[in-house]
Amino acid sequence: MSKTIKEMTAEVDAYCADKGWRDNGGVTFGERIALLHSEVSEALEAWRMWGTRDMTTAANAGKVIKEAPPKPEGVGAEFADVLIRLLDDAAVAGIDLEAEYERKMTYNRTRPYRHGGKPI
Repeated sequence: MSKTIKEMTAEVDAYCADKGWRDNGGVTFGERIALLHSEVSEALEAWRMWGTRDMTTAANAGKVIKEAPPKPEGVGAEFADVLIRLLDDAAVAGIDLEAEYERKMTYNRTRPYRHGGKPI
């Protein structure tokens, strides 16, 4: 089953409201950016420890888990956290990420190779 970005944004927005992340007036834009950055940093740390391997089974070995799936661990899980936080930020700011993606990619396609010679 695949979802559109709009569907994922609506799902994340509803989840965040349900779990209390909309209570207490929310957080500032700067705090949101810092939290997004923290998820990216967690992806780097996961990569440094495990590469791109899914470490869910190994990280949850020996833990008693009642009525819940094991906590996902690894770069993939951290990338998912980045996406979830980004979708949440877009929902709070009223930004249509699907439209912004299309607009930006339309522009990017006009750019020269490596934007005219930038190093990697």
